[in-house]
Amino acid sequence: MNKLSKFLLSMFLISMLFFPLLVSSVPTEVNYQHPYIPLNITLPNYLDPKYYSFEAFQIKPPTNITPIIIPVAVNATFNNTGLMPILKKVYIPPGNYSLILMNVSISENNGAQYDRAAYIFVNGVPVFWGSTQEFANSTSQVDLTLFENLLQGNVTFQLVIENFYDAKIGITGLYHMNVTLILYPGNKPKGLPNMFIPLYLSKYNYSYVILNPVSPSITQQVTIPNGTYKMELLLYEEGGGLDEFWYTNEPATRSILIYYDNLLAGVVNPYETIYTGGIDLLWWKPLTSINTLSFHSPMIIDLTPMLAYGLTANITTCVTNLLTAYQITGSTAFDWDISGVLMLWVNQSNPLISAKPLTSISRFMDSTPIFSSGFSADYYQEDGNYLLNYSSLLTFEHGEEFTWTLQVGKFVAYQTFNQIFEKAYLDERFYEVSMDKGIYNSTLVISGNYPVLLDFSAFAVPISNPHVIPYNLSYFQNGTLSLSLEYYYEYLFNNYNTTIKTIENLTSVGGFGGIIEIINSYGGAILVKLTANYANTQKNLTSWFLVNNVGYKEIFSAEGIQNNTTNLTGYYKYIHISFSST
Repeated sequence: MNKLSKFLLSMFLISMLFFPLLVSSVPTEVNYQHPYIPLNITLPNYLDPKYYSFEAFQIKPPTNITPIIIPVAVNATFNNTGLMPILKKVYIPPGNYSLILMNVSISENNGAQYDRAAYIFVNGVPVFWGSTQEFANSTSQVDLTLFENLLQGNVTFQLVIENFYDAKIGITGLYHMNVTLILYPGNKPKGLPNMFIPLYLSKYNYSYVILNPVSPSITQQVTIPNGTYKMELLLYEEGGGLDEFWYTNEPATRSILIYYDNLLAGVVNPYETIYTGGIDLLWWKPLTSINTLSFHSPMIIDLTPMLAYGLTANITTCVTNLLTAYQITGSTAFDWDISGVLMLWVNQSNPLISAKPLTSISRFMDSTPIFSSGFSADYYQEDGNYLLNYSSLLTFEHGEEFTWTLQVGKFVAYQTFNQIFEKAYLDERFYEVSMDKGIYNSTLVISGNYPVLLDFSAFAVPISNPHVIPYNLSYFQNGTLSLSLEYYYEYLFNNYNTTIKTIENLTSVGGFGGIIEIINSYGGAILVKLTANYANTQKNLTSWFLVNNVGYKEIFSAEGIQNNTTNLTGYYKYIHISFSST
């Protein structure tokens, strides 16, 4: 090696030692300038109660079976209810069911309202996680077969729409929720959980907590019944407050970490849900975004190997990068709504005698935010990855079980922005596989890819005092959005196989202009006057649902148009839905 080569190599090594320390440092309360995105905009004077919206993802029930129909709620009305649930006590007749569906239809009257979060719990356990349409009517459905052993006899449904009144600024809308349980008698699927422990109970006795930079994690001690031979955690999540569009913030990555005592046992990748008042309020009328009215990409973390570490443990859920967001902005209003349930497979007549951990590997890495500045814009990037690998040998009174789980994933974010323009890209890829061998045999595979690309410009000029809320802005926005969901789920239990695969893509383009009124410190707004409006939203979905390799394929395609400043319901240019046997 010549002297020049040695010199260049030494300088390269020195740069590698010091460069990460320089670029990864997090500025404290730096005011980076983004174009303004109102977090929600409601439409006080535009209402068509005959309008109806729906999810692209649908579940095709068997046509040769007469279902049992159980009305859970008829026009349950949500006024200024906040998070207080409406309780409905329901009796579910005993029997075996091959499929259990729940339809949730929501209508609005008495004026305009925000798009609101909508939740349904059974005995505190989350079984539905979704949202309302911002105005008019919507319908969605969810497959509850996984909860068949919960839905037995007398149960209490807790219905929640987080609704608020503010009559002085014209937010007076009422929501009415109709919930119907539809049970299809038949052979009960194999390998369903038979015990449920809701996590993080709120004061209303259902699983719900808000995490933020002040409280970025929550812990609950649980006692697992002896005889538990399989354990999984199902988690629902959504960003709120300043984190409703978390992928446009700095940092722009969020991971939800699950700890079993002090061991990192799972990672949940949140989906970039955009509600019907979000980013451009008119993109979503009439065609809603992905994972809105009803979430349909649940993340399940297999915790069975953790049984070897004890049947009494602290379950901790933590959202990453909340403290960093506070350090950069000085705000604590980065909120995450979390709800979860520990699902157990229990045979109390076959208690656990001993357990031995075999493998314990966990690694989570995040580059932290990396900033640079150019002549006309600021630049941000961040990436990370994780690897978890656990295995254990569980010895029961009658037999042994070898249990193993692997999780891998990565995420990356890039942004270019200034006061009037932003281009933001986020991608999450993840894969989980778990396997149990012994007394019973099972395999769980879940994988996903959630890319989003947002490219927009916005001009906001105050026309009243911006230091006194409410105040008015003259506002114009134009942009494009590309959003995708690729989700795969396969569960095999003693040769009984369930497979779900969904590929969903959405593009939106357009903009609007007018006067908006800012009504709170988070950027919530009311449209006062609309002077320009155009939006085109297209959604395509292909989904497979198979039981023992037999089932159906759904193909959905639709296009929604907005081109009017007085009639804002929009219209469908086309809707195509087809089902075929596979």
